[in-house]
Amino acid sequence: NGMTTRASGLFSEDFSGSFSVLNTIADPDVDGDARLLDVLIDGVRQNTGGADADGYGLELRIEFVNGAIMSGSVTVAHDATGSENTYSADLARSAGGAILDIGNGTFLIGGLTFDGRWTDPTGTFLDVDISPWGSAQPVDGWFTDIAFTPDQNNMDPDSDVDVYMVVPAPATVVLFAAAGFMGRRRR
Repeated sequence: NGMTTRASGLFSEDFSGSFSVLNTIADPDVDGDARLLDVLIDGVRQNTGGADADGYGLELRIEFVNGAIMSGSVTVAHDATGSENTYSADLARSAGGAILDIGNGTFLIGGLTFDGRWTDPTGTFLDVDISPWGSAQPVDGWFTDIAFTPDQNNMDPDSDVDVYMVVPAPATVVLFAAAGFMGRRRR
């Protein structure tokens, strides 16, 4: 929630160029208000929310060609440097893009992820026990960047990003990274 998002040029539904969400120590969000809201398991809040940029980091990088995602990656880190506990995945080629909400000039951006991995598959991630599913790697999923409204500099200081992970039975994991939740539901 509150992440700085940038495009390398004038953004549209047929955009070609680089797109990134910035919330790491090396490249923090512009207004410093990014937050991880909480983690959910089976719909139950885990009270892990409220972490600011000192407690976690998120980096989403996308390369677009004619509005389609060509490549990219997403990383969510438990600490701001990403050196301890992270989840990382690659973005699937041509499996996502941007849709314009005609009413307000806001873009909805989404795509598929693959080869998702945790650095500590038998421990915790964002203070949540991932041992029931963490060792079953890699995992696929998807992401959405909701409410990206670029200004004249092709930037939005208050975008939200959700990252979802689908893990083998008995659970499906959903991580809302910058909008801020992780959840698990039975298949």
